[in-house]
Amino acid sequence: MLRRPYPRLAAVAVAAALLGTAVWTGPAVASALPAVPPRAVDLHDISGYPRQNVLPVWPDNPNDASIPIGVTPYDEIAPKLNALQKASDRVSARVAGKSSGGHDLYAVTVTAPESRAEARQQEEWKRLIEEEPVKARTDRRLLRDYKTPLFVNANIHGNEWEGTDAALRVIEEYATSTDPAIATLLKRNRLVFNITSNPDGRIAGTRQNANGYDLNRDLTIVSQPETNLIRELIVDSKPIITLDLHGYVNPTLLHPSTPPHNVNNEYDLYIKHGLPNALAIEEGLRALGYPETQRARIPFRDDEPGVWDDFPPIYVPSFAMLQSSIPYTIEAPLNPRGNLTPEEKVRRSGINTDVHEVAIKTSLTYIQEHRDQVIHDQAEVYRRGWAGEPLRQLPDGYVPGWGPEDDYRTTFPRAYVIPTGPGQHSEPAAARLVDLLIGSGGRVWQAKKDFRANGRSYRAGSYVVDLHQPKRGLVNSLLEPGIDLTGRVDDLYAGPAAWSQGLTWGATVDTLWDRLPDVRLERTYDGRAEGDLPAGNGDLRLDIQDGADLLAVNSLLDKGVKVYRLTDGSVVLPGTPGNRRLARDEAREHAVTFTRAPARWQGTLLDEVVVGYLGTVEERDTLREIGFEARTLTATTLASTLTADVDVVLVASNVNLTTLTAENRAALDAFLARGGGVVGLGTAGAGFGNATGLLTVTATAGASLASGVANIVNRGGPVTAGATPYAFINEPVWFTNLGAGITVEQSYAADPLLSGWWAANAAGTTGQAAAAGQASVVRAVSPAGNGVVLFGTDPTFRLHPKGLHPQLGRALLWAARR
Repeated sequence: MLRRPYPRLAAVAVAAALLGTAVWTGPAVASALPAVPPRAVDLHDISGYPRQNVLPVWPDNPNDASIPIGVTPYDEIAPKLNALQKASDRVSARVAGKSSGGHDLYAVTVTAPESRAEARQQEEWKRLIEEEPVKARTDRRLLRDYKTPLFVNANIHGNEWEGTDAALRVIEEYATSTDPAIATLLKRNRLVFNITSNPDGRIAGTRQNANGYDLNRDLTIVSQPETNLIRELIVDSKPIITLDLHGYVNPTLLHPSTPPHNVNNEYDLYIKHGLPNALAIEEGLRALGYPETQRARIPFRDDEPGVWDDFPPIYVPSFAMLQSSIPYTIEAPLNPRGNLTPEEKVRRSGINTDVHEVAIKTSLTYIQEHRDQVIHDQAEVYRRGWAGEPLRQLPDGYVPGWGPEDDYRTTFPRAYVIPTGPGQHSEPAAARLVDLLIGSGGRVWQAKKDFRANGRSYRAGSYVVDLHQPKRGLVNSLLEPGIDLTGRVDDLYAGPAAWSQGLTWGATVDTLWDRLPDVRLERTYDGRAEGDLPAGNGDLRLDIQDGADLLAVNSLLDKGVKVYRLTDGSVVLPGTPGNRRLARDEAREHAVTFTRAPARWQGTLLDEVVVGYLGTVEERDTLREIGFEARTLTATTLASTLTADVDVVLVASNVNLTTLTAENRAALDAFLARGGGVVGLGTAGAGFGNATGLLTVTATAGASLASGVANIVNRGGPVTAGATPYAFINEPVWFTNLGAGITVEQSYAADPLLSGWWAANAAGTTGQAAAAGQASVVRAVSPAGNGVVLFGTDPTFRLHPKGLHPQLGRALLWAARR
């Protein structure tokens, strides 16, 4: 239902009204665990400001896509920053990382100079706000002298350029200004800029980075170096306000967003600031005087639910909100791309740069005008976390436009346990999950002794995630199953509608609702897994339940070890001294655990598997992540790429076989004639299997935005034996009308959707009820002897569903060597 826009109010008046809204406060309840400082830079190693570095200069590139629209080419950024550092003691620039394409990533801090002692004091205060929030927000000296941080992330989509230029303009102005007001501003603030978070795309004129990924979908997966830096800058700087500068939506789009809202956010503490500052930015844009900036689009005010939501924490602003920041997506209004005159391109990019400059400066003004309140509220998020208080139910009208459609809340458990030892599905997966939690700003502890909780026994060393911690919303967002949104919204801006690394990354995660385990806990700063193999000289078995297991198998095959696949999909290698030595190396390298092989085992001898894929970078990188040699195939290059050493074709994109040239069709026929295997994803894979006569099946797809965590039933076999009862889905597919010889290895449960969004069409043929009980993974051997596996789940989505990687790898091994 369309929101009723409320009457335009002066931004200052709205801010005053919202900040006067009652705020729930409560006693400071101490956590059961001591507040342990994060493993950050030791205070004694902190230097003062400026911290200046001479940035390497890149060669001139006349093909830089920035040039035609009149913005700064990438190769001119380092010289500009070097000159500003030389001219001003307010600017500190560094190469903070490398992009996927090898370009320098620049992090810049702008602030008044600080002595070493002053810089240490700032760091102590920053930590105090998180560690002891009640003390911090009543510390008069902190409130007076703490430099409130603002974080600006620019150019995350490479062909949305102008955020970089606005950042450079603000840096130059503040570095060189003699205005006493600017000097005062920089004494009270730190401005942190990620100048171009996607230099590869900036140069090439592409939305994605050089690896082919949309970086603004990667913040809780962190598969790319660029997003690792964004995460690091947000976690380290603890910004009061985060600005993610984009284009192009006309009129200018200003987050805050429509529902659904992430259920883990302290939304009352966000929206009371997020809305009035958005209104203030709108006023500032109007003052620019351009016809194109006379009104902004504020989704919370102007759009229906689901049109532009902030639900999944994959976006920079959504991730930042879980860090206790007030975040914004700023979409500048005028697209300078396409068939425009050079003058019009420059005009549009100039207006967009002005828009982003207004957003930066207005946000700084908002922080200054509401300084005590924004510090208080950032600390309040942390205080509620430490205290374990429930999320607030906000009354209708809490801010203008707030209604029952905005009420999204979760119930926090007391703790999670990530077991080690026999109760853990995969030790490498558990360690990987712990690293994600810690790297994202969460806290994890380990038990010093064996313990029992909820009737289960856990080994010493098991990980305990106490939800009485400052960033509980972030941690819980990663671990909880999520919610079923289907009945609440008719639309979503984008998926996934549920993610749950606690269920989709392959680790066992147990929920403790009522009590923290009665055992001594010690803070840990990284996940650890140690592989092993049994003593003696017997044969060794490896049960493939994680991508790490596949890395070990593929490494052993690469070294010439004879590896045999058993009927349940696990593998065995003869226990010769040489094999055991190599297996021990793999156990150390990949933290995998070998067990004793069953007596009188029989298996199929494997060989190195080369996979040709018809798909995207997601298939390419998933294959590489689990150790397979991956070859790119396209419908127009089969004759040159589908060579004799390709063992399996992974089909993830549609291929019209009737349009293949004779040469390319002959190459495909030759591959199939020699018994090449096929693993297909979704309707594309099923269509390929039908068109080539490998099998007969009907594939039905859910809605394109249907996504989340599915309940599934594993029926065992070489692909799904031992798998968890959950799968990640993105446009879920199910298989019916199965032809002769097809075996169902996995099916959707009677209640298919655990969490996410999965609506049906008017006829009901694409919804959950239609998929219930139907096959989600099938396999067959074609009449000609080809091994074929079809997936209706999505094991390659943005490198996210790591818990499905072992199923994909098992399928490839089975299809290649039956």
